Amino acid sequence: MAKEKIIGTREASYLLGISAQRLRVLLAQGRVKGAYKENGFWKIPISGPEDNEMPVISPGTRGPKGIWCKRRRTKPTMIHVNQHIIQRNANNPLKDIKPVVSVKQTNHNNYGYQLEIKGPCRIVYRPHNPAGCGAHLWIDTFSPVQFVDTNFNPVSANRAYKYI
Repeated sequence: MAKEKIIGTREASYLLGISAQRLRVLLAQGRVKGAYKENGFWKIPISGPEDNEMPVISPGTRGPKGIWCKRRRTKPTMIHVNQHIIQRNANNPLKDIKPVVSVKQTNHNNYGYQLEIKGPCRIVYRPHNPAGCGAHLWIDTFSPVQFVDTNFNPVSANRAYKYI
């Protein structure tokens, strides 16, 4: 018998395409199949075909249908810096600047000032074949991506990463 694979909340939330906080709510409600707590940490089993192993979430009885991923993503996360927003920000005071980094995952598009890629990535430049959003240069990754400045605080855009 093969040993069951166990992952933590960070990996499971990335696979499911939801925040770790939302996953913890589902865990507290007992909706993650086979999950248990050990030494204060959640242990989440993954199942399915070897190339498509995912945590199993049971659907709720009320409210809207869940938006978590049912199978692993085949498209990478796309990280893009919006040049037109950078140009607009040049003429605005510091308190009015808008976030320029966008992270596109499946059906989500999030914006921020600084992010961290936790694993390998690839820089793509296609001058004659741009992405659907019109970008010619972007970063692709299957690794987890996390914004460092989640409150969109423009003042912290001038600070070094280690001070945030």
